[in-house]
Amino acid sequence: MKLCSKCRKNPWPYAIVLLIASFAGFLTWLTLSAAGASPTVNSWLSAIAFLAVAGLLFTYMVHCMARHCRDDARRSGTSPHQAH
Repeated sequence: MKLCSKCRKNPWPYAIVLLIASFAGFLTWLTLSAAGASPTVNSWLSAIAFLAVAGLLFTYMVHCMARHCRDDARRSGTSPHQAH
């Protein structure tokens, strides 16, 4: 299942992934700052948390978008509401 160009160019799912990943990175930075971690360690771990959350959410989002793409249902001749 591939994404159609309309689904692929929709900016909102990507913006939501970046928003949630940024929030997770900020919470990590805030927690490590309160715990007294050094600024270098704090930055690295916050970046790792951001990348991990963004990667997981991006993968999940693309799979969900591909699964629910309306163009895919038109090509295969099935209704988008039929159970698979």
